Amino acid sequence: MKRSGLLTLVAGLCAAGVPAGAQTAAATVRIGTMSIDPFGEAYYGVDRGFFHDAGIDAQLSTLTNSSTIVQSVLGGDLDTGLANTVQLAVAIARGLPVQMLAPASLYSARDATHGLAVARLAPFKTAKDLVGGTIAVSTLADFNQLGISVWLDRNGVSPASVHFVELKFSEMGQALVRGTVQAAQIAEPAMSNAIRAGDVRPFADVYSAIAPEFATIVWFASKSWMQANPDATKRLRAGIFTTARWANTHYPESAEILSKVAKVDVATIAAGNRVYFATTNDPKFIEGPLAAAAKYGITSRPVTVAEYMAP
Repeated sequence: MKRSGLLTLVAGLCAAGVPAGAQTAAATVRIGTMSIDPFGEAYYGVDRGFFHDAGIDAQLSTLTNSSTIVQSVLGGDLDTGLANTVQLAVAIARGLPVQMLAPASLYSARDATHGLAVARLAPFKTAKDLVGGTIAVSTLADFNQLGISVWLDRNGVSPASVHFVELKFSEMGQALVRGTVQAAQIAEPAMSNAIRAGDVRPFADVYSAIAPEFATIVWFASKSWMQANPDATKRLRAGIFTTARWANTHYPESAEILSKVAKVDVATIAAGNRVYFATTNDPKFIEGPLAAAAKYGITSRPVTVAEYMAP
């Protein structure tokens, strides 16, 4: 094409409101998430336009737990999603073809949160008081169960001496009040909501027993989807880390977004411990959980970092 013709084409595109160099169509990506703060990146990225700017048409589905999200990705109903770090390791240990695309929310000892709760009037004071009791987690054999198991062990209590059951975060406060469970690992904003209602009190920070800093939630996809969509995978990662950088420095704004999807008032969210997100794809964020999951039998076999992380 002659130079004059090329200039005419570029001018025509600009006049039509289409930026030169941005002609690649956005990739539609179906994403599964949950309406709690550790899974909030999906909502924040869509609301602020970071996925759109990265060339991703993100279509969100809000589900009840990590297990359901993993099953939906494997079944082809979703392309990618967020899941509990250990829940994904359990799937990989079973030979299911999924891998971490990027780490999401992080835990750090410097931002410790007392996620293990008991009823406000319960007499429990130490880990030994929970022997023989029932503890609720959102998904069995997940990260929360692992954290509790490590914490119990560190405090001289065998994890086998308690019984784990699966409950929704929103149901845990009342279950504690009724006494159907003696303790529960509750995520924000459900934790602050239960405290505000006078149902529960924080009991222990169980995550700190695992490692000083690690991913509690990760983004993942099936191997076949990532292999078939390398460009979309790259764009999605870019959108994820852009969202993370924004979310880590804009808590009031992200609270507004989370309030809408979680149907919890902003004041409750703002009063709770807010999570922060990984801004790099660093193996150190998953090494601790993988080692602990193997040690405590959460995974059926050890899972290596190499098989857990997508290239």
